[in-house]
Amino acid sequence: MGQFFSRPFTLDSTVRFFIGTLTIISIILLFRYLSPVLLPFFVAWLVAYLLHPIVLFLQRKFRLRNRALVVAFLMLFFISAIAILLYFFIPVLIDEFNILKNFLFDFAKGQFQSNATWQLVLQNFFNSSNIPELLNQEHFSDAISMLFPHFGKVISSSVSIVIGLFSVFATILYIFFILKDYSTITKHFISLVPTQYQHFVSSLMQDLEQGMNNYYRGQFLVVLIVSILFSIGFSVISMPLGILMGIIVGLLNLIPYMQIIGIPPCILLMLVHSIETGSSPIYGLVGLALVFIVVQIIQDGFLTPKIMGQKLGLNAAVILLSLSIFGMLFGLIGLIIALPITTLLLSYYKRYILTEVNEKYKIRTSAQDPETIEQLRN
Repeated sequence: MGQFFSRPFTLDSTVRFFIGTLTIISIILLFRYLSPVLLPFFVAWLVAYLLHPIVLFLQRKFRLRNRALVVAFLMLFFISAIAILLYFFIPVLIDEFNILKNFLFDFAKGQFQSNATWQLVLQNFFNSSNIPELLNQEHFSDAISMLFPHFGKVISSSVSIVIGLFSVFATILYIFFILKDYSTITKHFISLVPTQYQHFVSSLMQDLEQGMNNYYRGQFLVVLIVSILFSIGFSVISMPLGILMGIIVGLLNLIPYMQIIGIPPCILLMLVHSIETGSSPIYGLVGLALVFIVVQIIQDGFLTPKIMGQKLGLNAAVILLSLSIFGMLFGLIGLIIALPITTLLLSYYKRYILTEVNEKYKIRTSAQDPETIEQLRN
């Protein structure tokens, strides 16, 4: 396929190029139009991909041949666990949110008088940015759209899909059927490809499997542990909304080095806590710094090397660029398919285009006079 780049431009090739470009644009537009319908399927496929090793482990450990029974038990376990967590933690988060909102309203109105310069600056910041109004539950969705216009569109559309009963039910069904026949689907996928392209597709799938194993499964496990560590750490230092902020900062680790975005709101919350309790802000900020430092040491020194193993082979900037582009084009679905498609494109480039260029260079070099080769080396 790399031969395409060495062909001369003719009328036929130009027409093919424009037709191919229009086809790609049409696919992107169709994909965006169907994204509300496709989102449950892609989410289900990602969840099934993450749970597949657990299903294999349970089958081998307990010697169970009925895969459907194992899948049903595993899904019931996770759904029950999520329901229990939501039952216990959502009321706590709502109470913390209401306490924080009421305090910010009172603080912005000047009911907490202080001569401290930093508190006056913080009060002016609250009044100028209208943070208490943004935290009002009636305007919370508008606040997200106001602060993050593009992200707000993705979140609002995604939330409307996820909270729909049909979408949730469809996603659960997708997960069950995909996970039940996951091995069969992956094994027989190559047989659907024309014979002349099977070796090409098989090699790309191997690279994709290796890359995704090193990133998705490993990174999701790292994010889960880091979220728990941050939630515990924030709760220990009594940060307002500590559990929620711990989950948010942990999820930001899905993108390399993006957890730094969570530092400013954490500092703001700790300053609010120091005003509310009348304690020195230095102790709170030192505690916050210790939480980030300790979790980062655990993540970089133990979790990432042990869990991630071999790296994905993508630079952090490439990952961020890929997520940004595909997220802008396809929304939440784009964030799911960004890394697999980027891995496939890089694999194709390395295996075929770059290899063909190197082979042509070797042929040309070997055909040259030895003295010329020596001059070129020097």
